[in-house]
Amino acid sequence: MKEKKSKKPITINYENKKLSVSYFLPLLLIAGFVPLITYAKYIDLTGTTQSLYWTGQQTYLDFFSYWKSRWVMILTAISLIMYIVLYVQKKLPLKDLKQYYIPLGIYAIFVIVSTMFAIDTPTALWGFVDMYQGMFVLLSYVAITFLTINFVNNERDVKLFANAFLFLMIVEGILGVGQYFGHDFFQTEFGKSLIVPGNIQVDNLSFSFGPKTIYGTLFNTNFVGSFATLMLPLSVGILLGLKTKKQRIISGIAVALMMFVWIGCNSRAGYLGVAVSALVALWLFRKVIRKYWIGFAGLLLVFAIVIVGLNHMSENRIFNRLKVFNIKEQIETIKANNEKAFKIEDIVLGKDTFAIKTTKETLNFKIDEDKLFFLDENNNELAITSKGNEITINEKKYAGYKITISKNYPGVTVKRAGRTINFYFTNDKVMLLGSGGIITEPIVAESIKSLDGLEKLASGRGYIWSRTIPLLKNYVVYGSGPDNYPIAFPQDDFISKFYALDDLNTVVDKPHNIYLQVATNTGILSLVSLLAVLGIYIIRSLKLYSKISYDSIDKYIGASCLVGVIGYLAAGIFNDSVVSVAPIFWIILGLGISINIRLKSRNA
Repeated sequence: MKEKKSKKPITINYENKKLSVSYFLPLLLIAGFVPLITYAKYIDLTGTTQSLYWTGQQTYLDFFSYWKSRWVMILTAISLIMYIVLYVQKKLPLKDLKQYYIPLGIYAIFVIVSTMFAIDTPTALWGFVDMYQGMFVLLSYVAITFLTINFVNNERDVKLFANAFLFLMIVEGILGVGQYFGHDFFQTEFGKSLIVPGNIQVDNLSFSFGPKTIYGTLFNTNFVGSFATLMLPLSVGILLGLKTKKQRIISGIAVALMMFVWIGCNSRAGYLGVAVSALVALWLFRKVIRKYWIGFAGLLLVFAIVIVGLNHMSENRIFNRLKVFNIKEQIETIKANNEKAFKIEDIVLGKDTFAIKTTKETLNFKIDEDKLFFLDENNNELAITSKGNEITINEKKYAGYKITISKNYPGVTVKRAGRTINFYFTNDKVMLLGSGGIITEPIVAESIKSLDGLEKLASGRGYIWSRTIPLLKNYVVYGSGPDNYPIAFPQDDFISKFYALDDLNTVVDKPHNIYLQVATNTGILSLVSLLAVLGIYIIRSLKLYSKISYDSIDKYIGASCLVGVIGYLAAGIFNDSVVSVAPIFWIILGLGISINIRLKSRNA
């Protein structure tokens, strides 16, 4: 009898298959073009929770986020359809990476569940004003990583993404250099014509960041900092991995531009991110640095020249901003300022009375029929002078108050030491006009007691974090809903807002911490699943690249992906996930995982 031969599964070597570049276009556009999209879009706020928690206006003109979010969704959907077709045709693999797919899938499930139980469903689906990271965008991020893992199968594929990133770096860098020196491309007539459609009239277009800083196409200087933590390591990795003189010149320009953008954006979160990632890079590339020490010495020299030069041109602004990392000194300064600072301590509302209590004085108000009386802390009437609808109190002690009788609603506006309070008279009680014109009354939000008095820490983050962390006990399994953070945050915590943010009507729309952002929006368990993905990737990458011999672009870019991811996560302690930068992060994560798997299989 003939022995039956066991059937072995047929394995396809996808590394030797080179798909047409056209199949990569959606992902390449997300990597190299979507972050550059800057185009005006009028957003109709009527009838949504957004109008309540924003400025009260009916429309909002968005330049940086709306179209980016839409193109991320569109291009991800196209890429996903392409992948399914190519997988069925056995032209692309479904790599056996359960260790990544399972936690990514769990995160996606919690995104969907959080949307189902969201405070405001439309916001959860499509995103909040200026952010636009609703459920569809968050699921697109997960899909982007999955697709990049399975699309990238050889060195040619890696180079495609490297070229897309180089294009992005150079364009973003050129725009950044111009903005830093006061020559903003978007302020030129040609620049305006590219970002404002013909059917929209915009007078005196200006993005208020001023000279000696950079916002690029990323909306905010802080987001440029997160961008730089991703791109600077990649630019160096690409420079080290490319072989031809032309390629190295182009990548060298990208390195210089990213270095300039990183320093010139003045983002302290960006400084922290690159500082942390630089320590990792020094360890990973220690053998390469010893071998090419002259080149790395030149790189350090360029860095020193750029940072000293920009610091000099900005009148020591950069070095002054670095002082914020001396936490002990910052806390001591805040405590010292608290002792002599003017603060509004309380706002008391009654049926026909209200009062403002400060560290300097108390001013009482009394409504009697159609008249408004002003009383001191002992309820003695104060003499006033009226001019039209403006009132001044004659007593010197209250000279700092500016009081205006409103013409638009029954109430008054009181200004003191740069703080504005709008009181609204109802039949039942005196109330306040909060952000978006909401009639409300102040609350005392639950806070982290250890941060009491330190609300101004890290540019107001002490206040935001101390009021966000207590919210998390409500969002263990599922969150408030994607992009519902501004609705979940205690916006009516007016007294603390006055002290920490100097404005009662400031809308806290993000926590300035990517981890608190995820936990609040999609729940603590979603954050745990996300950290599991990142933890597995970082630990396995550190093991791989700490021992590897660098002799190919795969290895240089793979290690640079790791460095960039670590830097981005460090910057995320002070920065948020935003649609201008997050898609790049998720692509880099997928690219890094894909490269790791191929390098590991070669050494197996």
